[in-house]
Amino acid sequence: MNERIRWIFSNCQDGLDAIVIMNAEEPLLDVAFPYITCTKAGLFEGCLGVITPDGRSTIITSALEETSARGGKSEVLIYRTRKERDELASGFMKKFRTVGVNGQGITHANYLEIDRLTPNAELLDVSKGLETSRLIKDRDEIDRIRRACGIASRVADDIPGLLRKGMTEYEAAAEIDYRMMKLGASGTAFGTNASFGASSAEPHHGAEDIVLKEGHVALFDFGCKVDGYCSDITRTFFVNEVKDWQEHMYQVVLEAQGAALATIKAGANGKDVDAAARKVIDASEFKGLMVHSTGHGLGLSVHDGGRMALDHDFLLKEGMVLTVEPGVYIAGRGGVRIEDDVLITKDGYEMLTDASKEMKVIT
Repeated sequence: MNERIRWIFSNCQDGLDAIVIMNAEEPLLDVAFPYITCTKAGLFEGCLGVITPDGRSTIITSALEETSARGGKSEVLIYRTRKERDELASGFMKKFRTVGVNGQGITHANYLEIDRLTPNAELLDVSKGLETSRLIKDRDEIDRIRRACGIASRVADDIPGLLRKGMTEYEAAAEIDYRMMKLGASGTAFGTNASFGASSAEPHHGAEDIVLKEGHVALFDFGCKVDGYCSDITRTFFVNEVKDWQEHMYQVVLEAQGAALATIKAGANGKDVDAAARKVIDASEFKGLMVHSTGHGLGLSVHDGGRMALDHDFLLKEGMVLTVEPGVYIAGRGGVRIEDDVLITKDGYEMLTDASKEMKVIT
């Protein structure tokens, strides 16, 4: 824990007396809270996590979350009323003169609360430092992500066996979610995307009552959480038959992912990885039909900082976990995306998701 705290402060502005993370009500919970406290459960609505440069981590929490708080690696201070919280927090933080807050994760109301509780302190935005810190995963974080990726991969391989003509996107998404949790996931990493037919051309489609039919593209983008850490995988299948344009689209996307993976290693620039994937797609009849970046950071959040995009300088470093997910989309007809999660190593990468990418026609 002390090592993580030192790492965080090394990536933030000099002269900080503390970093304070304060949650609002669900769903406005800051993933930096479990990061600085090493908690695995609990909402901690209205609670504060405080770290200081000496390696100390403290949770100021309601009695409701006491058990969850003591499951972390922080000192725990308990309150039962808002008045008690304010007295605890102001007393604990009265000597602070410079306090870091996560501008990307805090609500305006909670910013004003921290400002009120630390009247003698200047508040500084340390969101960039927190993002830089979280991009590099330690051994424990990698282990949790690896387990989440293993569960998602097993379920991805099961998808052809669970699909049947006449089922809805809702049913397929529910079955995927159930299977991930049955295998040990604590929940989904995000709303499961089950896309049939033309809806597969919508990259962030949400499951609807669309029915699976012969000739459909069936695209599934999903992931799970293990001890707070996410996986994110996409696989695409075809129902009963595969048309020439669909098969070619699949092969182009698979080749694009291979080109991106061949570029990945510590020291590479994410925009060059994106360019490698896009070059393959733009050399085909699907030019211009990849409408998103090639990948993004993965961790406590499914978009955990950093992205591999043409317009974004992003130096890849050992210990980062990223998605690699080229895709092609034709509005009104369908799309193909193939997505895997990788751990960046000195000389390349470790593939964390190992579900089959062989093109499959489901009968």
